[in-house]
Amino acid sequence: MSKRDELAQTWNAAGRAYFTKYSDSLRRLYAGEELEIDAEDPRTEADGDAVMAEALAIAAEGRPIREVFDPAHAPLMGWIKSNEAPLSFVAIMGPDELLVHQGAAWHDAVATYHLHGTTATRLADIRGFYRTRNREHLVVARGDGLHFYNARDGVAALSRPALAMLPWPPLSIFAPAGMSKEQAAEFAESFTDTRIDVESLQMSDDGTRVVMTAYRQGILLASRRPGEPPWQLLWPSVTPPFGDPASEYVRAGDMTHAAISRDGTRLAFGSQDTAHYTATVDDGGQVHWYATIGNLSEYPHHAAFSDSGKAVLFNSCHFYNGASVTFAWTGNAGVDLEPYEVHPQAPCIDNSLRVYASSFLPTDVSSAIIGAAAQGGTFALAGAGIMRFYVGGVGLRGAQGAQGFGSSASAMDYDPELQRMALSTYAGYVHVYDPLTEEDPGRIDGWRARKEVARWALWPRLPSGPIRW
Repeated sequence: MSKRDELAQTWNAAGRAYFTKYSDSLRRLYAGEELEIDAEDPRTEADGDAVMAEALAIAAEGRPIREVFDPAHAPLMGWIKSNEAPLSFVAIMGPDELLVHQGAAWHDAVATYHLHGTTATRLADIRGFYRTRNREHLVVARGDGLHFYNARDGVAALSRPALAMLPWPPLSIFAPAGMSKEQAAEFAESFTDTRIDVESLQMSDDGTRVVMTAYRQGILLASRRPGEPPWQLLWPSVTPPFGDPASEYVRAGDMTHAAISRDGTRLAFGSQDTAHYTATVDDGGQVHWYATIGNLSEYPHHAAFSDSGKAVLFNSCHFYNGASVTFAWTGNAGVDLEPYEVHPQAPCIDNSLRVYASSFLPTDVSSAIIGAAAQGGTFALAGAGIMRFYVGGVGLRGAQGAQGFGSSASAMDYDPELQRMALSTYAGYVHVYDPLTEEDPGRIDGWRARKEVARWALWPRLPSGPIRW
């Protein structure tokens, strides 16, 4: 037996024993048993360094690393710590093909990679992107504005002229209408930005309306529909019910977040200084308040629609903890729900997870997770190192599955045609899952965990660029 084989045997055996024990504890915990989970990966960073040396050699040989060494997180922390740029956008573009963006909205040095097979190609002038849920359209944030492409044309389309383009609005768009002289003076003094810092993008299935958050700048609705305003400011606001006309501080603040329904007619948004807001968009592109949902935890942090648009998930947080509710859209126009209270229109589905990224998974995935016929889809909620699956839409019965991935999530995408889910993290990993298949025992920590089919590592210390594990 070679030294590589001996190392792999020791590494894999230790990891699988650890994950098996950990996963059994999780199964008992989610079954309702009261217990403290006390488990720690026995493999050291020195072990991780030895494995990385072999993994890099295997990658250079053009062979699959996973066939020799199981992937890991904690033992590779020395490598993970070198990653100073989180992965902030991810999109599935084809079989074994991804777009991933490295760097935060406020970073000057950012990079977008096209990951295909075992090859990573760097693409220029991209600051964010989003592929629609129906997989038809792709919007890309570039230096001069939003560019729109036919997603079916693949990544090659990004080197050609876009089908349509919306130039960036002037930065003055972030100044809320209706400010007093005092508010306008405060805004002018505090707002010194020189560019729009794109933090998130979502687009309607017809590829015409985009909701965008800009880091500490605001939330914008963009439209390329004829007759509609190309850009509108949703937040900050000094106009009720979205804003307070007496507010002394009119900047966007942190944790701006927004979502748009697949048909482009419904919005959900907020920031750490707001409640959870919902709104409608009419045929002329005008935005109208629909309902306000009070936050359960301290700071509103995340929003997401179900595929039908009939359920809206809202998460609020405090440090790494949080609470998530699902608001039932139908029949609840005009409600204004008090914060820090559970309401029948917005039941709490999770009272501990701060959600950084999410995706809505269809009924076939729900059935695969619970091992029986399911009613409705699943919200996959990813937080700090753990992802939970909530099956059933509004009125969810609680988590029906969970798995660990080691770090804080940053973005997710699901492709129903390829039946793949991608999750990017602040640790510099992109995890690719087959959500219809349960993970093999001992490969990761989880209960009813979904099978990981690939894991990309994008760390500055890698000598030849990103590697596929």
